[in-house]
Amino acid sequence: MLASTNRTPLKVLTPSLAERLRVFNHAARALQSMRIRLLSLDPLENRLTIDPDAGRRLVDARAVSGYQRHASAGSTRYTVLFQGVTLEWRETISAARPDDWARPTLH
Repeated sequence: MLASTNRTPLKVLTPSLAERLRVFNHAARALQSMRIRLLSLDPLENRLTIDPDAGRRLVDARAVSGYQRHASAGSTRYTVLFQGVTLEWRETISAARPDDWARPTLH
């Protein structure tokens, strides 16, 4: 078994990456303190996935900016910016229907 005699320190966490992670962690903790459940964390993409109800609450409270809506065949994806981090949530298309659509149809 051969071992290297050169012990060069690995510098994986650059200053820019460290700052990005600091901003990401701060935003995630702020959301958790607001009782918002984080469904997924993606620090490489600087994105957090949250519940649709929490997303609507943040939009109504004007705590976010850059509201974008991306409709597709089965769901709508919403993205916003919160403290430098992208928040994302999805709603099924049936969730956006008004309550009166659920009533029986009379012919």
